[in-house]
Parts: sequence; structure tokens; C-alpha cells
Amino acid sequence: MGDPLNYLLELGFTLDDVESLRSRNDFTYQEMADAAKAIVDRGGNPLEAFGPRPTGWERPIPFEEIQTPDFPVDALPGPLGAFVECLAESTQTPEEMGGTLSLGVLATAFQRRHEVEVTRDWQEPLCLYTSAVAPPGERKSAVISALNKPIYEYEAEVRTAEAAEIAQNQTERALLEKALEAAKNSAAKNKTNFEEMREEALELSAQLAEFKDKHPFRLLADDTTPEKLVDIMDAQGGCITVCSAEGGVFDSMSGRYEKGANFDIYLKGHSGDPITVDRIGRKANHIKAPRLTMMLTIQPDVLNGVIGNSTFRGRGLCGRFLYAVCKSKVGHRAISPPPIPDNVREEYRAFVRRILSNQGSGIIRLSQEADEIRKSYQEYIEKKLGNEWEFMRDWGGKLTGAVVRIAALMHAAECMGNPTEIPISAETMAGATRLGEFFSSHAEAAYQLMGADESQADAKYILKRLSSAQLSKVTRSELTRLCRGKFGKAEDMEAALNILVERRYLREIETDVGYNNRTQTAYFINPAIAGNDGNNGNDAA
Repeated sequence: MGDPLNYLLELGFTLDDVESLRSRNDFTYQEMADAAKAIVDRGGNPLEAFGPRPTGWERPIPFEEIQTPDFPVDALPGPLGAFVECLAESTQTPEEMGGTLSLGVLATAFQRRHEVEVTRDWQEPLCLYTSAVAPPGERKSAVISALNKPIYEYEAEVRTAEAAEIAQNQTERALLEKALEAAKNSAAKNKTNFEEMREEALELSAQLAEFKDKHPFRLLADDTTPEKLVDIMDAQGGCITVCSAEGGVFDSMSGRYEKGANFDIYLKGHSGDPITVDRIGRKANHIKAPRLTMMLTIQPDVLNGVIGNSTFRGRGLCGRFLYAVCKSKVGHRAISPPPIPDNVREEYRAFVRRILSNQGSGIIRLSQEADEIRKSYQEYIEKKLGNEWEFMRDWGGKLTGAVVRIAALMHAAECMGNPTEIPISAETMAGATRLGEFFSSHAEAAYQLMGADESQADAKYILKRLSSAQLSKVTRSELTRLCRGKFGKAEDMEAALNILVERRYLREIETDVGYNNRTQTAYFINPAIAGNDGNNGNDAA
């Protein structure tokens, strides 16, 4: 009889048949083979020996079909979750789009006033780079517009209230400049009172150097060049949120409209490192603690250009973003979806206005229980960085910091007073780690979508070779020969083969080599790609 499993497969049993019957009846391979042989010897049909046959192969999961979790809306603070749900229903967009971008709303409110302390030597600013990835026609602009409407209203009200003060400030500057010019002219012309005029000019010059300009209040900015962005941030106390439904900001980062890439502001704006920009003929920009948040929706081809940009990845820009690869609803959207209920819209508006007007400031800290959750999560991440996340270590290495930032933002949003007065709770930190798990799955999807995962690229190569070879079953050694131009030894294929098994393209079995009771690893190939009707663990030989 030889190997009992091979014997059963040769009789026409599928691998599903064998495994299902074993688990159902607690049989060994040998017991099943003996029972089947007894029936064959009597002239019976062994396929009917153990009752109805289980089903065969399931549909393989295409590489283009990326499995990602849903956004944990219930983890969002206050009325934010309800608004995100209703916004998704109203616009017929995936919840992960509005949910991801809504975190940018929280960062916009708190980034200028707070930071979070992880340890005495580790503080994080509260800015976030959020990015929802979706193809054209997904109503990205509508989602950003709805989320930011209360912010624009608040901006307009503050600018109106400060208009007279800003006008007065501009007039004072203009008068100082004119007085200085007049003093310099008088000093140059009046030799008798030169020293007196000189002292007056120097005093006016010192006053002008120390003069603090007031600028119209802004929280949000559109796509702009890095140079202009520095000017905007400098004028707004070092803080701004960039919003874009087109992803054009990446064109500016890569220097498409300038000579070469110039994105230091995007690196330091996320980390909070000081920025100094000196320009010929202009006042230098000095920003001690920059805080830049981004709320972006981008198309997959833009994502490809970002993750595929070696400079962006090498400098750590790609790892700063929280990605959400959105599931498209195009083709099955409701024609007349319900609008956002008035009470939900008003509660969200009041919530945003409350967090924007909160005057508290300072360092937010973690409770002991929250810090224990942080440590456990950081250990979990560290193990992944050396294994399955090796292809996106630039992203995974920043995940703990991102989760702590999210926890601090949710904590601040939930507090009615100054969020520095009480520490972050374990419940809030646990909610932040749920969001961290969501974003880690979507980051994997984003990096894999753009071919950054070498194991997945290897799996696609093996799949292509198997499809061309028209096989129904293949051993590990045969695979090594089939793919000899790509892999040096069988072990090099391990991760790729595991992916193909997980995606139901292959089934792994151990087969008898025919001597010394030795076995070898082999794979049945899903008939969806095998291109033949041979014995592939599903049909009779």
C-alpha cells in the first residue's frame, strides 16, 4: 500500500475528504486506508465508505483582494463615532475614510497646546498624518468638507473677532517702518544733530526687530509648496493642518514644481524638531516646536509614487502616515441615502467647537495601567518588526508613538476641562491600540499593494510559474527546480509558499518518498490556476 495518505488520494479522495473524515471520526490515515482497501477488495466503492463527501476547493483569494478590518468606530470619543457612521451612510463612503480623517480633526484641536509624555525622556507631539486611499469617484472631497465644516466656521469667527486688532497691528508696523525711514533720512541729511538722529533710528530699528506681527487666524491650509507652508506655520505659531482630497501635497514634497525634493518641513513637522529656514533677501523662519497635521485622501497611483519613492522611504516620510486602504462602494451605493440627522450634525459641531476652544495646555501623561498596556503593545510590535513586518519596518517602528498620540488625543477630547489634570486611562489606551491594529493591517495592505512586501512578490512569481507549468501537484524539490532562476534553495520560498497556502492557491501535504519511511513536502494546486483536470486533491484520478 505504501503511504496511506497517497493511497487514499489515488483512490479519489480529496485532501478535504480525508481531513474532514479524520476529524469527524477520529481516524488515523492508516485506519482509513485499511478500511478503504477492504472495500476495494470486496469490489465496493471506497468513496462511499465513510458517508457523504465534504466540499472541495474554495475560491482562492486574489492578491488584488486585500483583506483589511473595518474601522473601529466605537473607539472614537464623544459624538465623533456617531457622526462618522452617519457621514459614511450619507455619502455612501466606507467608514474607514471618515474615521481615519476624523483623527486629524482631533489633532487640529490639540496639537498646538499639548504633548504626551511616554517616559521622562520620551515625549510625543499630538500631530498626525492621516491618509485615506481610494480611487477616483469615491466622494473624498465630500467627506473632508463635512468633517472640517465646524473648523472653518470657528476660524471665520475668530478672524472676525480679531480683525480690528490685526488691522491695528498692521498700522503700527507701517508707522514704525515710516518713522524709521524718516529717521534714517534725517540722520543722513542733518550733520548738526547726526548723533541724535542716529540714536532715534537705532531705537526704531530695535523696536521694529522685536515687533510681533499678528496674522489672520488659521487652522487649515490647502496644498501648497514647502516654502509657503513654512511661512504659514511661522505665522500661526508653528501649527497648521494641511487638507487635500487630491494628494497634490506629494507633488510638492517631491519637488515636482521646484528643483529637487524639499520635504524637511514634513519630517520635522511630524516629529516636532526645530525648523530654521534662511532665505536670501527675506526674513528667516525660526519655528521652535513645529506641529503639522495632514488630512489627505489619495488615489492608489499616488500611493504607489509615495511608497515607491526611495527618498521618501529612506528619510522616513512613508512611515509617518496612518493609511486606510478604503473598500470601494461604487457600483452598489444607495441612490437616495438618508442625510445626516440634525441632532448628530449639531452634536458633532458642538463637540468640535468645544475642543477647539479648550484653553488647557501642557503635558498629558499615562496612568500606570495605561502604560502597562503601552509596554505590552510595544513588545508585540517589536517582535513583528523582526519578522512579518520587516518589509515595513519604517512604518512599524513609529506605531507605538502613533498609538500613544491617538490615546492622548482621545483622552483630551473626552475631558471637559484641562486634560493634563488626569492621566490617560487604561480604557482609552486600549481603544488606541485597537486603532493601532486597524492601521497596522491597512499599512500592510498599502505596502503590499505597492509591491513593498518581497514575500508577496515572491508568491506572485511562484504562482505565475505554476500556472504556466499546468501542474496539479508539485513537491518542494520540484518547485525549487521550477523556480531556480529566482530562489537559490527551498528555504528561500518558505514565506511565499505560506502566503499561497493562506490565500488558498495551494494545500500542503506530506508524501511518502518510497523508502526508509521518509516523507517530503508537496502541494496540491487549486484547479482555479492549475489549468487541468488531474488529481489535485479535489477530483478523482
